[in-house]
Amino acid sequence: MENKYIICDYAKANWGKTETLLEVIFLLKESPQNTLFFEKPNTGKDKWCHFEINGKSVVISTLGDPYSDQPLWLEDAAEKAKAEIIVTASRTSGATVNAVYDIATRYGYEVIWFQNFHFDNSALVGLSPMMDVRMKVAECIVGIIDNLLK
Repeated sequence: MENKYIICDYAKANWGKTETLLEVIFLLKESPQNTLFFEKPNTGKDKWCHFEINGKSVVISTLGDPYSDQPLWLEDAAEKAKAEIIVTASRTSGATVNAVYDIATRYGYEVIWFQNFHFDNSALVGLSPMMDVRMKVAECIVGIIDNLLK
């Protein structure tokens, strides 16, 4: 694999970035050909997981909040895990976007940006239509990872 990639879900606060990336982690853990190499302990709702997929290093880091450890988690993915693909989250502008660009520039990653689907009807949040959409997005991300690793 010649290129390294950061796949970043960027959206407003509370638009389902973490939930979508947690679905990605779930799907990767469920696949028998993937190996969960390391998971940061005691991280609360957010997760940082280092996988080996087809012999390549892939990190999923759900943390994308301003004034959080997001820059450190991205640094760990690039420097310590030597991830060829990092999947992460950020807000739409500001410090979290800058952290993604900083890691991309310093470590030679290409960035693929996407935005989650969002339902304005808060009554749907957490219910079947919203979760079905997030699962489809998570499946798409896993497919993109597989394609990039080929």
